[in-house]
Amino acid sequence: MRTIIITGANSGLGFETAKKIAKDKNYKVILACRNLEKANIAKEEIIKVSGNENIEVLELDTSSLESVRNFISEFKKLDTKVYGLINNAGISPMGHDGLSVDGVEIVMATNYLGHFLLTNLLLPYMEDDGKILNVTSDMHNPPRGIEWKDPNELFHPKENDRRKYSYSKLCNIYFTYELDEILRNNNSHILVNAFNPGMMNTNFSGGHNSKARTRMVKLTMPERLGDLDKSSSALTELTINDTYKDTGKYYDRSTNYINSSELSYNVENRKDLWNKSLSITGLEKG
Repeated sequence: MRTIIITGANSGLGFETAKKIAKDKNYKVILACRNLEKANIAKEEIIKVSGNENIEVLELDTSSLESVRNFISEFKKLDTKVYGLINNAGISPMGHDGLSVDGVEIVMATNYLGHFLLTNLLLPYMEDDGKILNVTSDMHNPPRGIEWKDPNELFHPKENDRRKYSYSKLCNIYFTYELDEILRNNNSHILVNAFNPGMMNTNFSGGHNSKARTRMVKLTMPERLGDLDKSSSALTELTINDTYKDTGKYYDRSTNYINSSELSYNVENRKDLWNKSLSITGLEKG
């Protein structure tokens, strides 16, 4: 039996993907969630619809580096390897200002930095042919564009930047491409890709404002809309279907990959981000 970890799996894309994966009883699914009450409700629903009782819940708040390390400690007790890691947990910029418990800008901490640490700590426990999928967004390339900043400014901003969500999702793509290069240089067979589900009407999109935001996107940027069922189906296929062997790609709301933004291919930027991330998470010390 193969194990899949999905962060933020109690609602939205993570929940729908967990349900679809669980229908294949060859897989055990670990719901890595901040809210254990909601996660356990999701667990029961997944068991009910899939008939797969191999569903685990482990606490994980990706905005907290300590929580990530605690998750690893609990995961190790399960004495299992990881076949698939879906880094899905995230928050929107709406209503999320300020800093994490580690003093990092909260959107960057939740959407990117926690997953950076989680993935690096899980690598020794991954199967040789494992898969890592980092959920990003086409908003890594917003309509008006963005310019790269020093990562220190992204992690510790002097003022609130309304583009922080776009930066966090660009960082997920930089992370994907750099990790892929490192894995290839070490002769690893682990696949690592980025996945854009598109803008969808889920809790992530802003709670009671989500329908209004979806209508706005439909009017102004219809090409950026996504469909929850289609995107979760594509994410499921990319995770458990052995047909998909590509790595270091950006998948767009489907099992087809496209080019990400021109900025996302800047090698100097991604290497600088990687090194700063190693430093702030303490990984550079080994």
